[in-house]
Amino acid sequence: MGVDVFPVQSYRFEVTLAAQATPCAINFLKWAMVTSGIPKDFLERAPISRCIQVKSAKGKLFTMYVQDVLTEHLEKEVPLGGKLTLYAALIYFDQKGPGIVVNEFSGPPSQQGSEKEAADCGCGQQFHSGSDYSAPAGTPVPVMEDGIVVKLEDNETATVDTPTAGQCGRYVVVKHSFANGRAAYSRYAQLGKLVGHDGRPIAVGQQLKAKDTIGEVGSKGRFHFEIRPVDSATMDQSPGWTKLYGADPAMDWSRYQTVDPAKFDAAVFGGKGAAAPEKK
Repeated sequence: MGVDVFPVQSYRFEVTLAAQATPCAINFLKWAMVTSGIPKDFLERAPISRCIQVKSAKGKLFTMYVQDVLTEHLEKEVPLGGKLTLYAALIYFDQKGPGIVVNEFSGPPSQQGSEKEAADCGCGQQFHSGSDYSAPAGTPVPVMEDGIVVKLEDNETATVDTPTAGQCGRYVVVKHSFANGRAAYSRYAQLGKLVGHDGRPIAVGQQLKAKDTIGEVGSKGRFHFEIRPVDSATMDQSPGWTKLYGADPAMDWSRYQTVDPAKFDAAVFGGKGAAAPEKK
């Protein structure tokens, strides 16, 4: 008897939902995830406490771990017996079978409305890393704060290989430097055209003011937004990241973990607002 633990590997599964999320034991999973190279801090930011049961096309039942952030969406959007596509990460394999974590899902077209599309941008097929929104195609997407464009990806099928970045198509990364010396990156992904309010293409090195347009919502009617504060405590210094991007300064943003955009206060973070409450 033994267990094989793998570096994070992403898979896509076409399955039928056999049982909604219920609490399950996750201590071994946490150990395996850390052993596979996933930072402990990330596990706290993307909690996992439940499992779902699915049935393969051949009728075999599987139990899979699922990120807590997805469970409510699953219950609302996919009925028992419903078909769905799972984007998941293989973490380990033991005598009971594979240890798989579900990080994204989508239902068939008949089950998808604008809210579903917003929840399924595909921008975190390893570990979901921000917030997803729906909006009509062509809607301008504004930058959150003053900053400078540090990375553009104009390939709609682009893949970012870092564990917290996922597949995000066209995207723009902006670096925000604050008066108190702190900095953060914001990323706007799954975009259509990468253009400003004047219709001119966005360029690396371009200075932006808060609310300036950095692109448009694409034909799928959804986009992905994430914030990554620069923090040495969350910096990815793993050999895997260094091998992939160590020679590319434009990918420095991917070193840092994301925070919940709804809870990030740029004024407080940058020293303009009230002091953030102390952590207990």
